[in-house]
Amino acid sequence: MSREVVFVDGMRTAFGTFGKTLRNMLGEDLAGMTLKGLVERSKIVEKGGVVDGVFMGSAIGPNTAINGARWPVLASGLPESTVASYIEMQCGSAIDSINHAAWKILAGQSDIMIAGGYESYSQAPCRFSMSQEPFKMIPPLPIAPALSPTRDPATMNMGLTAEALQKMYNISREAQDEFSYRSQMRMKAAQESGFLAQDIMPVMVPQGKKKPPLEFSVDEFPRPDTTMEGLAKLPPAFIKDGTVTAGNASGRNDGAAFVLMMTKEKALQLGYKPWAKWLSGGDYGVDPKIMGIAPAYAVPMALKRAGIKMSQLDVIECNEAFAVQNLAVAAELEKQTGEKVDWNKWNPNGGAISIGHPNGASGARICIFTMRELAKKGGKYGCFSSCCGGGLGVATVIENLMV
Repeated sequence: MSREVVFVDGMRTAFGTFGKTLRNMLGEDLAGMTLKGLVERSKIVEKGGVVDGVFMGSAIGPNTAINGARWPVLASGLPESTVASYIEMQCGSAIDSINHAAWKILAGQSDIMIAGGYESYSQAPCRFSMSQEPFKMIPPLPIAPALSPTRDPATMNMGLTAEALQKMYNISREAQDEFSYRSQMRMKAAQESGFLAQDIMPVMVPQGKKKPPLEFSVDEFPRPDTTMEGLAKLPPAFIKDGTVTAGNASGRNDGAAFVLMMTKEKALQLGYKPWAKWLSGGDYGVDPKIMGIAPAYAVPMALKRAGIKMSQLDVIECNEAFAVQNLAVAAELEKQTGEKVDWNKWNPNGGAISIGHPNGASGARICIFTMRELAKKGGKYGCFSSCCGGGLGVATVIENLMV
């Protein structure tokens, strides 16, 4: 009998703004807390389920942990026998973790897996080379990060990759601002309706010895008072006379998100009502200088493997690295598929421009959003994707089972 992979639950923290409420929380601690919350809400242990392993990742890496996956698992309360693997695909880390979990289950190597990711920009570490002697250098010289062997700034500065897409696809500043405004308004509606709150695990943030901890359970990055006039006034952020601004780009944020996956047979055996079925995954590489376009090639690959067309999708989630990046992906998708993008289906509850972008967590967040939106509207198929620093794209296609 062929194996089927289903999702049965998903949880995330509220997303914090860089340097604000979650600024003193390690990314790996946020991951451990979220895993613990997911295990408790799903009652997976109480039901007699055994989580075989956890795949997770982040973009800037763990803040202090040597093994960025094992630490959160040990902190979660899962048994020590639960294995953990760290997957790094920049902003696509969680989606790649989800696809790897599905492939492992389909291969018969696991029955139950958890996948997702985390990020704490507020606790981003600064690394130094052991080949140098820091004590002889005042101050020590940090290692400069790079996303390609050429160390070309055009591949490392994500804003420059966005401006490159603007030139390639001739996307106006006004179109980018309109996209960003729509993201903010859709996020506002989602927040007011309770859509965002249903899968948030509250984080108790320490406030010092003399004060009780603060419960953090509301995304703090959305800007519901955004206006087109306000967006138009913002200056270019990366190059003179550029079009990418702080208002039409994603933020640098803190948070974690995970989903619980298993065989359909195991889900029914344990008494779960599955949320969705994993159908396929796709990934693709492009020139790092135009990294944001990669989902336009990963999505058709995933659709082909799932045996469906883009027009059959009821929800299309594409991580909003930049407004221009999403607009370019949509334009290229239309070329690749020969079908028109339906903007009513595209990020219907907003995206990273409005909710924020804790890179390693975003893929699991949009997975949860896709499943919830499919259930809300009674849709059948959904796809979620992300571009990744270094010139990569990753995508997943799912089928709604909450009908």
